[in-house]
Amino acid sequence: MGRFSNETIMLHVNTKDNENGRRRRDRPLGLSNRKGTNLKVCPYSVVFGGDFQVKLYNIGIKGIICSLLWIIIFFNPPMVFSNTEGYRTLTVTDIEGVIKGYLIENTPYGSDQIRVQNINMADSILLSPGWDYEVMPAPKSQLTGRTAFSLNIKSDGRNIQTYWISANIEILVDAVMTSRTLKDRQIISEDDIYLSKKILSELPPGYVSDVKDIIGKRTKRFTGINRPITEDMVEEPPLFKRGDKVFVIAESDTLKVTTVGIASEDGIKGRPVKVLNIQSKKEVFGEVMEDGIVKVRW
Repeated sequence: MGRFSNETIMLHVNTKDNENGRRRRDRPLGLSNRKGTNLKVCPYSVVFGGDFQVKLYNIGIKGIICSLLWIIIFFNPPMVFSNTEGYRTLTVTDIEGVIKGYLIENTPYGSDQIRVQNINMADSILLSPGWDYEVMPAPKSQLTGRTAFSLNIKSDGRNIQTYWISANIEILVDAVMTSRTLKDRQIISEDDIYLSKKILSELPPGYVSDVKDIIGKRTKRFTGINRPITEDMVEEPPLFKRGDKVFVIAESDTLKVTTVGIASEDGIKGRPVKVLNIQSKKEVFGEVMEDGIVKVRW
């Protein structure tokens, strides 16, 4: 049903080899329908010059439908909204503001500490009247350095479209830096350090952000100039040194004894220390208290 009648076309062999009646196996024969269209045939076919006929196959209804579908898919131009009245285009500035707002709300950092730079997004995102949008960081994001976000377009609380964007996030924080070279076991003074704004992702773990936490402490190793100070680089200075006489308090739930001992090592607040009991000539271990007294538990 619905089939076309058969059609026959005339084809002519246009290769010189066929005039000689030879078979060429190294390339396909060139056939022409005299309208500028070359047709390929099996390289092992033998054709001996002149015109010949090729009968076309019948084309059914299914073939016509498939052809039309392919034409629609490949040659139909994309839909373009001609009326964009009331629409607005999301700009890089819009995205920067909403990312910054998210970081202010969900991190302990203020607006003056947050930088959003080098945003990578679609060239043009149209927002229909009544539509809203929000950004969410990718799962397990550190929110520093290059960070991916999903931009969700919403209408009546429902997601309509999601775009993926990325941006460089810089968090500026206060960091205590060395203003000069610090020697091992040096007591840090106010002139040895300064406070500076630094990018969080470039600082080592345990960085110190308040000079009050550093002044008066002792370095544990050599430190160069303009280096961030971390908690493991400093320690409390000793309340007494090795060989000093110290008060020792030994107590239990029912008894308390006070004596004098000689420190076998430097005594740092809150740390255990070894002390030689002058009377018994025995070494005991105790904890250095705030006032420099060594407390021993029985």
